[in-house]
Amino acid sequence: MGVPWWVALVTDCPLPALLDCGQAAGHAAAALRAGLGGVIAHVPAAQHRALVSLAQVTGGHIMAQRPASLDLPLRGAGHVLEQYLRAHAMPGAVRHPDGGIGSIRHD
Repeated sequence: MGVPWWVALVTDCPLPALLDCGQAAGHAAAALRAGLGGVIAHVPAAQHRALVSLAQVTGGHIMAQRPASLDLPLRGAGHVLEQYLRAHAMPGAVRHPDGGIGSIRHD
């Protein structure tokens, strides 16, 4: 599916949307050039340096490893998710007037 699919999927998403490119430095570069805010690429040092330089130009971020994942509990998942998103919000994330991020509700 690739970079164009991911860009279309996350275009209006106010939350961090990292594309894990594995060892594909070319996909990571394409993602940064497409305007994605963050990519994950496990690549050799020379390629990582090149991606960091590109990220500085595009305003994106490059990570060498995936961030820790979130395991939601069966009960209280909304509260746990909101706390996680508040702690991990990227600069510029859309916040609602009630202080929430995105459209999380506790109904």
